Amino acid sequence: MTQGDPTPGTPAAADPQPAPIVVAPAPVDAPTEPPAEDAAATPRLRNRLQIAILAILLLYTCSIAEAVVVPVLIAMLFGLMLAPPVRLFDRSRVPRGLSSLLMVLLAIAIIGGAISALASPARAWVARMPDALARIETVAKDLRRPFQVATDATRELGKITQMDGSAPVRIVDSSPSPFAAALSAAPAVIGGIVITIVLTFLFLLHGDELLRKFVTLAPHLRAKRDLVEATRTAQSEISMYVLTVTLINAGLGLATAIALWLLHVRDPLLWGGVAALLNYAPFIGPMVTAVMLLVVGFAEAATPALALAPPAAFLGLHLLEGQLLTPHLVGRRLALDPVMVFIAMLVLGWMWGVAGFLLAVPLLTCAKIIAERIEGGDAIVALLSRHA
Repeated sequence: MTQGDPTPGTPAAADPQPAPIVVAPAPVDAPTEPPAEDAAATPRLRNRLQIAILAILLLYTCSIAEAVVVPVLIAMLFGLMLAPPVRLFDRSRVPRGLSSLLMVLLAIAIIGGAISALASPARAWVARMPDALARIETVAKDLRRPFQVATDATRELGKITQMDGSAPVRIVDSSPSPFAAALSAAPAVIGGIVITIVLTFLFLLHGDELLRKFVTLAPHLRAKRDLVEATRTAQSEISMYVLTVTLINAGLGLATAIALWLLHVRDPLLWGGVAALLNYAPFIGPMVTAVMLLVVGFAEAATPALALAPPAAFLGLHLLEGQLLTPHLVGRRLALDPVMVFIAMLVLGWMWGVAGFLLAVPLLTCAKIIAERIEGGDAIVALLSRHA
């Protein structure tokens, strides 16, 4: 037995096994989470879309509910404007119902007096309208005389096209007359006036109770105090703004009437009142007034050069009012962005007609004043402000 032979009875040594090969698993990419700003932007975008849809639905509702929405908005504006005087009467121990009734009657007297003062010259102008239209037609014929050749050629061409012997088609206007249209719209107008008067009285009488109900909805004491302070300040500022703008427009109307009187234009008070009323609608109102005065000038002036004097005088006065008087009295803080004013006038005018044109600027001003007093209203203020 050699030394290398295994000993009998002992098991032979097992052959060495190769070491197992361990294969590392392929790295699995962890799910990547979106950045924090993207995750926060998603609900913000969703909220903006919801707000946009809500705004569109609100505009559509206001458009179809014009007969209700317009009187309510006018009554709210009158309520905000007349609330500070009613509060002064309360401090003097005057019953709130009596003071509210007095302020409503005072507003009716002022508006009714202005309408009655303009009614007589308006009737006189309507009576002279046929003569004025005939004069305008004469002036128009003189102005379009150079184009008469083209008109005659067009008429001859029309005769040639009818040489087939067919009878000309007669067009009958079946639309209602202006008097019939005004008569049919009278019940709605009267109903809107009555609703506005009643709602204005109710807002003045129960305005503080409504404010207390809204205060109870505030989450904490500081929010309640801020809401009361914002409402009181907004009422005072809106009242002062509407009063200031009304006095400015009345001054512009008076200056326009004096200028037209010096130019020997008949019924100057009528056109001064029209200028004062339409000045509540920037851009469009003065433009309409200038066009109306241009028609009046051609109806009464002896020459086309003199016909341009009434609209030129009004535009000069409007330029002074818009560039000097209004910025000085109203101030830069309440100045509105012209683009937003024009868009608001287009939208509200499309929905509510003349009432929308006249309500656009007061509503934007109210929105800006209230947004300055509430938390989170900085975006609205920046959007509506003229100066950044």
